[in-house]
Amino acid sequence: MQRDDFFEWPDRAAYGGTWLVMPLFMSSHYPGIERHFAENQLRAPETTRLLRAIPGVTAAVFSWQEPYCHIYAHRDAKAIEVLRAHLALEVPDGARMRIERDIVTWQEGTCLLFDGFLDHETGNDSPHRRVLLMVDACLNGAEFERLQSWRHANGLVPEPKLVLQHAFTRRTLA
Repeated sequence: MQRDDFFEWPDRAAYGGTWLVMPLFMSSHYPGIERHFAENQLRAPETTRLLRAIPGVTAAVFSWQEPYCHIYAHRDAKAIEVLRAHLALEVPDGARMRIERDIVTWQEGTCLLFDGFLDHETGNDSPHRRVLLMVDACLNGAEFERLQSWRHANGLVPEPKLVLQHAFTRRTLA
């Protein structure tokens, strides 16, 4: 993958600096992003094949943060039964993520799994790029029940406006 394979995330209000993405597929996305899927899948055919073979995977996007980029605090808009994983590919010292009150760092070759409905942000305070593979996956019934129990025990109620039933369709939580 080369920098030219990536493009800037369309919502420029979501970050400061340069945040580039190379989406392979996404169940929900900004209009127009889908035109990149086929070309990007050809650039990363083995990654695409492996991810498509995993049950429940709904999105896969390479994320490239240039030096000193800050992706501002946010909560993801997604289906309520989806968790996000970050597979760290290139992580310089100074790259970090805040999830609620916890500051975490990535280790190259490992995954960080988290609930995107939690308030989170990332920063790259280094002179080097940070590259991740972001993957969203739907949980099965038992996994989803455990997640909902954890959310309930921790007082987390996802905002109804962020809950997607599928692409561009929102549902209200009961």
